[in-house]
Parts: sequence; structure tokens; C-alpha cells
Amino acid sequence: MSSNLDEFLSNVDWTKIKKTKKLLIVLREAYTCGVPGMIAKSLTDRLKDAGNYDFYLGTPPNELRLIASFLLTKFNNNPTIILDLLPALWKRHGREDAILYGIILANINPKLLTKNVWLFFGDCLRGKEPADDMLAVCEELIRAKHPFPTLNELELLCKKGTIYHQLVLFILFQKYKNNGELMNDDRVMIEECPGTNDLIIRLKNRLLNN
Repeated sequence: MSSNLDEFLSNVDWTKIKKTKKLLIVLREAYTCGVPGMIAKSLTDRLKDAGNYDFYLGTPPNELRLIASFLLTKFNNNPTIILDLLPALWKRHGREDAILYGIILANINPKLLTKNVWLFFGDCLRGKEPADDMLAVCEELIRAKHPFPTLNELELLCKKGTIYHQLVLFILFQKYKNNGELMNDDRVMIEECPGTNDLIIRLKNRLLNN
């Protein structure tokens, strides 16, 4: 399917895309070019409903990485478009949008951001988020070797509310998932993390019982 996606991306007149709304429309169409031909729509419909996504098309990660690479290359000289796109992707929040968001955020030049990449992510969060998507973004950021937030930054996030405290849990999971003794301040933030989601409970238990 990547050949179809390559062809689609190559035929877009990127010079005419100046606004986020138009870029979102182009990306929604690009996602469909990367969907495997035999994927069952009943499956994607169930996944969409289960995750409360705006849409779930089934575009594989490799195709989404291709799209991200294309965007970062095409708008290298106009990064404002990418910076405006990121919060718009997360707000629209199709499944593909969420994955693409993480890939782009992880690979954008951090000097273009007005704040720490983790705090930028935190500013995009809504009142309720799929835990899997938040964890996936954290994994992308660590894979791209972004440094962990400072203790002060983590504490600031925790004070902002439940969803931000959960983000701190996901960040600390990345920090300690390969073992290592918990620092006291980190242990307290993990213990006090609110939420009854199965993933959150499992991560807390794994970290606290290491």
C-alpha cells in the first residue's frame, strides 16, 4: 500500500496548503491510501467505538511514519504549519491522528517549540484521553531520545489535574520500565496517581512492586 501512498503524497500540491484545516483534509485522505485492502470495516468500527475515536481506519504505523516524514520534509522551511497542525491533530483525534501526532512531535526540532516537548504535549490534552494513546506518545518521545522532564516539571503537571497526573505516570513508566530503584519523589507521584483504567492500575502495580 505504500506505493499508493507515495503516489498520493507526491501528487499533492503542498505549496497551496497554508492552513491547518486544509492540511487535515489532505491527511484524512492520505490515511485511506495506506489502509490494507483486506482490512475488515467491522473491526475498525469496533475499535473506533471502543477508543472513542473520531475515526479508526486501520492505517499501519509504517505508512503513518511515511506521512510524518513527508510533512517534516515539505514544511521544513515553514515549521509554523507543523506547529499549528499538532494540536489540531490531537483535537480531531482519529486513531491515525493520535499516532501521527506522536511521531511528528517526537521528530520535530525541539528548538522550534516554545517549551519542553513534554509540556507541549500536556497543553494539547483534553479532559479525558485514551490511556493507550498517551502512553504511545510517551514511547515515541523516549524512542527519539528526548530527555525526561525535571522533577519540577513533573510536579507542575501533577498539580494541573487528573489527566496530567496520568501523563506523569506514563512518563515515569518509560523512565523505570527497565528496572531501577524509584526515587522517593517519583514513588509518591506514582502512588498518588488517580484513575481506575486497567492500564493505569497495571502500570502503577508494576512500578511500585519492582
